[in-house]
Amino acid sequence: MKLLHPDDPQDVPRAVELILAIIQLSKSHHTLLSNSFSMDIDTCADLKSITLLSALIESFLTPFIDTTLSLFNQIRYLSRYSHLAFAFFHAQRRSFMCYQLYYDTQMAVKNVIFCCTKQQILDPNAPFYLGDVDDDPLEILFGRTHMIGGHNSACSFAQAIDHLGAAKDIDGVFKRHPDIDPGHRRLKLTRHEGVDHINR
Repeated sequence: MKLLHPDDPQDVPRAVELILAIIQLSKSHHTLLSNSFSMDIDTCADLKSITLLSALIESFLTPFIDTTLSLFNQIRYLSRYSHLAFAFFHAQRRSFMCYQLYYDTQMAVKNVIFCCTKQQILDPNAPFYLGDVDDDPLEILFGRTHMIGGHNSACSFAQAIDHLGAAKDIDGVFKRHPDIDPGHRRLKLTRHEGVDHINR
């Protein structure tokens, strides 16, 4: 398994593959951890750390990639993530996770739970899918803006505004002519090497 792909450093499916390998490693060493006399203390501490990391990332990832989960189980996984992340962040602060990542992931969980609750109040019989709580339009706009700038992360404010305007113009053309929109390859289930996340 390659951890990095030189042609696509933001290859989310490859990152998901790595995360799933960490989860599998943790589960394969579960019986070994239950017998604390079978290894030295450093190895035991390392495996326990991997187990905690595995529980955290499994809780956040699984609801978005396992289509067999019920909504109840998806929310339960996300709630577990939120509580674990809070406990780890409270104890370790920045050495556990940067503030922005902590905030973003907690807001994602909050958004899912709030949207689910809102839907239950509006119409408890209507179906609700995690894919309905997405940011695909924003993600696509960011991708187009980034592409127009030649992937230059050091653009000025004026350049960023120009790129954003051009990206909105491109969006307008694709909305008027959806037949010429190639779509985003990471948002399609037909992609052979994996998907970023699953849409209906």
